[in-house]
Amino acid sequence: MSKQIKKYDKLYSNIELIPDEAIKDTDDSQGFDVDWDLVEKKYQQHRHRHHHSSSSGHSHHHSSHSEHLSDKKKSSNGKRKKSSKKKWSKKKKILIGILIFFICLIIGLISAFFILRYLGKQAMLNYDNLNITVPDGIDYNDNGRIIYYNGHTYQFNENIASVLFMGIDNRKLKENAIAGTAGQADALYLFTYNALNGEIKVLSLNRDTMTDISRYDASGKYYDTATTQLCLAYAYGDGKTLSAENQVTAVERLLYNVPINAYYAINLDAIKILNDDIGGVTLTPEYTFGSFVKGQQITIKGDMAEEFVRHRDTSLLDDNLRRMACQRLYINSFANQIVPAIKQDLQVPIKLYQHSSDFTVTNIQMPILTYLASSLATKFTGLNMKTTTGKYIDNPNDVAAQFKIDKKPLFETVLDFYYTRID
Repeated sequence: MSKQIKKYDKLYSNIELIPDEAIKDTDDSQGFDVDWDLVEKKYQQHRHRHHHSSSSGHSHHHSSHSEHLSDKKKSSNGKRKKSSKKKWSKKKKILIGILIFFICLIIGLISAFFILRYLGKQAMLNYDNLNITVPDGIDYNDNGRIIYYNGHTYQFNENIASVLFMGIDNRKLKENAIAGTAGQADALYLFTYNALNGEIKVLSLNRDTMTDISRYDASGKYYDTATTQLCLAYAYGDGKTLSAENQVTAVERLLYNVPINAYYAINLDAIKILNDDIGGVTLTPEYTFGSFVKGQQITIKGDMAEEFVRHRDTSLLDDNLRRMACQRLYINSFANQIVPAIKQDLQVPIKLYQHSSDFTVTNIQMPILTYLASSLATKFTGLNMKTTTGKYIDNPNDVAAQFKIDKKPLFETVLDFYYTRID
C-alpha cells in the first residue's frame, strides 16, 4: 500500500458511512450515500487537533529556548555577582588589613609612650641608696628617711624628681679638658617636680657659694677635695660628662646628700637656640642695664638672651645677686611660654632637645624627657622659685667673690623641697 493511501485511510478512518434510505432493491445497484457535512466536520476537528499539537510543540520548543536563554542569563548574572563578590571581598580584606595596621600602630605608639614614661619615672624617682647627712643635733631614722625637727616628724618624699640645670660659661663645651679649664657653672638651678600633685619648686643656687668640691684631672682621676666656689666643680672634669657629674655631686653634698638623678648643662651658644625656638621670650626687666630698661616690656631674641642672663658688673662684689634675679625672671617667662606650647604639641621638648644637642651635655634620655614633658603638659601650675640666703665676703686672699650660705635656712629648704611633714 502506498504512503498516500495510508495517509488517506488515517484521515477518513473516523468517517461514518450512512446508508441511503432511498436505496432501491435493484439487481445492479447496491450503493450508499456519504454525509459530507459530517465528513467536513470531522476533518476540521482533526485538522484543528493537528495544528494545536504542532503549535504546542513549537511553543514548547520556543519555551525551552527561552528557558535556555534565561538560564544562560541567570548563569551569567550569577557569574557577575560571584565576580563582584570576589572583588568586594578582596577590597574588604585590604581595608580590614589597613585598619588593623593603623590600630596596631596606634596601640604601639601609645604603648611606647607609656613604657617610656614609666621608665623615665623610675629613673627619676630612684632613691634606693638614700643616705641623708643630717646636721649634728638633729634626730633621724632609716638613713634620714625620717627626720625629727623642731618638734615635728618629716618623711622623705620619694615622689620628688630632681633635675640640676647648669649654664656653662664656655662658647663650646670642651672635651678632655685640662683640670680647672673645663668652664664654670655660672647658672645653677635645681628643679624639683612632685609626681603626685605636679608642683614644681626651683632652688636658685649662688655660683659663688663656698663649699667642698672634688677635683679630677682630664683622665678622670680624683686628686683632692677643696673648699671653693660651687661653680668650679664643673671646671675640674673632662669638660662634658665627668664635669657635669662632678657638679651634681657638689650640689648633692651641699644639700645634705639628697640624690639628684638628672642634669642638663648648656653652653653659651645654646641660650640663643632655645630662646629663638619658642619665638623669643617676653618679659619686663626689673633693672636697667645694657640693652634693657627697668619696667619696659621687651621680647628678647637672638644675642639679647645671653646678654640678659649673663651681664654682671664685676666691680660690684655682690652683682651676681642682681644677675640671679634676671635669670629667675627669664626662667619664669620662658616656662610660661613653653608649657602652653607643650600642651599643644608634646614634640616641642624633643625639638628643643634635638636643636640644642650639640651644645649640651645631659643624662636625660628619651624616657626621662617623655616623662617630664607629659607631666608638664598635664600638671604644670607654675614655678615656685626660692633662693638661698647668706652674705658676700670680700676675701683679700681670693680675687673671686665668696658667698657664705646660711646653713639653717638651707636645711629647712631641703625639708620643704624633699620631705612631707607627717605629724
